[in-house]
Amino acid sequence: SRSARAAGCHVFTFDRTRRAYVLSQRALSIPPRGQIYSLNDARYFDWPQGLRDYIDNIRQARGQNGVQYSARYVCSLVADFHRTLLYGGWAGNPRSHLRLVYEANPLAMVVEEAGGAASDGRRRVRGIQPSALHQRLPLFLGSVDDLAELESYDVQQTGEQVYTV
Repeated sequence: SRSARAAGCHVFTFDRTRRAYVLSQRALSIPPRGQIYSLNDARYFDWPQGLRDYIDNIRQARGQNGVQYSARYVCSLVADFHRTLLYGGWAGNPRSHLRLVYEANPLAMVVEEAGGAASDGRRRVRGIQPSALHQRLPLFLGSVDDLAELESYDVQQTGEQVYTV
């Protein structure tokens, strides 16, 4: 199974009057598919050809879903991931940027508890045995069906791309 859903994912919101977090949504469940992807499109020409092909297909409704996807990128993983949990689709980074042990694995646990999936573009994140404490990897989080389709393309960026501003 792509998802290892267990106890569920609950949403808590900070109530300023009580100065405490209160349960605002019980058993959040990410849709199996969405229509939104979250990725830095400014780096389109740096991506592997497989990722460009996949993005071109879903933006033109030629993906498995048969609907046109929209890009929504805030450049804040927390915000992009939160929207993905609520509406489906996926958020990710094809570069080996995020750390497996203390960034990717905790987010993978949350999305899987909500019924979604987490992948490095080829395999389930929580199935990767760490080889180093600060090991980095590409990360894609979101709807199970969207990530299965994404993994059917070559989406991992290889080599150490240096970006200049």
